[in-house]
Amino acid sequence: MSEDRKQLTSTQQAILYKKDENPNWSNAEIADAVGCSDSHVSKTLRKWDPDDMDDDGTVSVPSSEYPDAIPAEEVDSGMYPAAIVGVSIAWIAGFAGIFAQASFITVIGSLVAFGTWIGLPIVIALDTISLHKQNAPFRPNRIVWPAVSLVFGVVGGFAYLVARVSNL
Repeated sequence: MSEDRKQLTSTQQAILYKKDENPNWSNAEIADAVGCSDSHVSKTLRKWDPDDMDDDGTVSVPSSEYPDAIPAEEVDSGMYPAAIVGVSIAWIAGFAGIFAQASFITVIGSLVAFGTWIGLPIVIALDTISLHKQNAPFRPNRIVWPAVSLVFGVVGGFAYLVARVSNL
């Protein structure tokens, strides 16, 4: 079998055969006939069309993990990467201000450090949501990255930025 073909499981093949034979059947009817869950039928039919399957039970494999992804060159990077860098720099400056000798600068530094510590995960979350809406080839997890940047501060923000830039 070539690398651009995938062998479906017997259940997946049965689902596609049943759908081809009975196009008006619901997922529940197909699931009952095949002996699997409705969600398995739904997932299989979302991924493959019965017409795509060859007689040997193989289907073509998409060229990307996200077959509907737009080319990386067309992804609108927007303002978020620059905002991540700016917020990270402000976080570092605010954190440095905490240790300043003047009490006024210490208070301002504390407020800036706290605000940017909260702001960085928000900016990262907005960026990941934007990438998902665009069907970008790199779709970072919308929960993990903001949580990492909240817990690990600037290191998490820069790690996200490096991962994002290297994948575009």
